[in-house]
Amino acid sequence: MVNFSLNPNTKLTSVAIKVKDFDRMLSFYQQVVGFDLINEENDMAILGIGSQKRKLLGLISTPDGVEGSNTQTGLNHTSFVFPTRDDLARFIKHLMLMNYPIEGESDHGFCESVYISDPENNRLEFSWDKPRDEWPMVDGKIDGVTKELNIQKRLNRVEGEYTSVPEETKVGHVHLSVSDLEEVYQFYAEKLGFKIQDDDFGSTHLLSVNDYHHQLAINEAQSNGVSPVIHETDLGVDHVTFDIPTMDDLLLLKENLESLGCDFYYNKGKRIIGLYDPSGIHLWFIVFKKENKK
Repeated sequence: MVNFSLNPNTKLTSVAIKVKDFDRMLSFYQQVVGFDLINEENDMAILGIGSQKRKLLGLISTPDGVEGSNTQTGLNHTSFVFPTRDDLARFIKHLMLMNYPIEGESDHGFCESVYISDPENNRLEFSWDKPRDEWPMVDGKIDGVTKELNIQKRLNRVEGEYTSVPEETKVGHVHLSVSDLEEVYQFYAEKLGFKIQDDDFGSTHLLSVNDYHHQLAINEAQSNGVSPVIHETDLGVDHVTFDIPTMDDLLLLKENLESLGCDFYYNKGKRIIGLYDPSGIHLWFIVFKKENKK
């Protein structure tokens, strides 16, 4: 299928990671990040917005996982986007009150972000997206930057306490470290219809199926003598899930994958397609049930 593209309303909804110390990681994401525990069974926890039963993160207990394996190919970081600048400021204040280390803070032009790591060194970005008319654009593409964020200025203006993740929080993007940048980019572009939004970050491509600054970022991992493909015993990313608007959209994706001779899993009843990218990162495309709006 020539110039295939996904429905631009396709959304990145959640990420699941394999963890070694399940209880410690569950406590971190509830107490430090402020996620609600939606469900826990079969050595897996679903975390997110409890009032909406909306999953943002899955934790999969992997006690035999190889320590340090999540610092190579796989998940570089996951970005969670807060609805307002004040929400981000309250979260920063919360981290400081807990004496939790903030590893970085940046103004990227299109968003403001802080970075931390969870207890197993999965890196996390917490952001606020600037209004679209403030995004730096050059020739129709986002011209992202990395400038220092004035945290104190944000804290001086904010009121209230951070108690839990705001209801409109979403997964903004996942940044993946991949085995071969060009091969993986061609996979996402040709087979899944992602397009480059900003190609000026050196060896990193920012990709999206719509005009959002990016749903995926990919960079080439340094091999350091380790395998470039993810294995069952590796900690870190297990799968990334996208919400496709309609069954027709899912069938168009299926048709494109078939035309390109791709290996993938399809279940009509569950309305799902699953496949692996060239680095062994598992992707799910699901038609979730939508609420009827009257």
